[in-house]
Amino acid sequence: MSKDLIEKTSTVKTTAVFSKSGADRYLLKYEWDGTKKSAVIIMSVPSVASELLFDQTSMLCRNGAVKNGFGSISIVNLTPAIHNPAPKQDKQNTSIIMEECEKADCIIVAFGRGTNFLVEKEAMLNALSPFEKKLYTLIDLKGQPFSHPLSPYAHEWLIRKL
Repeated sequence: MSKDLIEKTSTVKTTAVFSKSGADRYLLKYEWDGTKKSAVIIMSVPSVASELLFDQTSMLCRNGAVKNGFGSISIVNLTPAIHNPAPKQDKQNTSIIMEECEKADCIIVAFGRGTNFLVEKEAMLNALSPFEKKLYTLIDLKGQPFSHPLSPYAHEWLIRKL
């Protein structure tokens, strides 16, 4: 190798937590540097991304976390159902979200501004009140809060206090 080149290597630990049936995903977590701050991002509905499969949202979340100096990101959702857009009450999901929020340095609320899941969004914001000091949101280029990472206006993360 030429002396003008630098080789960089990294290891990313990926954890995915699914229901036994595989119909629900509760957590998707990427960790690449345990010495840096950790983030949780809360969105609405999980995709089929797994410990091995990426999708655009998981890629954008990981990239946004890296660019903002985090060493890990936990992706959680209001509902764990992968192929069922209707919200369902799930105590396991709520428990995992709260566990991840407790451990994280930063909680990013990014479930979008759509009219879906209004009751669940309000309930989640209320449940997150004990974590007020570490609550943030994604602001899009138009200055709108609660932006989802897939929004073309939120691809470059602007993280602001909620």
